[in-house]
Amino acid sequence: MRRGQVLLCLTLVLALHSAAIACPMCKDSIANTDAASAGSLPGGFNTSIFIMLGAFLGVLGMVAGVIVKGVRGR
Repeated sequence: MRRGQVLLCLTLVLALHSAAIACPMCKDSIANTDAASAGSLPGGFNTSIFIMLGAFLGVLGMVAGVIVKGVRGR
């Protein structure tokens, strides 16, 4: 059972990796061009991505906390 899960996860990661390579924004990222030396535009993109990821994880943690609190209250 455990080995099957590992193989399934590995297959999914490899399948999603090929999809990410085909993504135009991933393939033509600003950090890989000459624009990286022009200013802080790539740093701004990275910061905005981290802020959005932090907000998503915060909401996910809050929902999980409410669910755990609800289950323990019964």
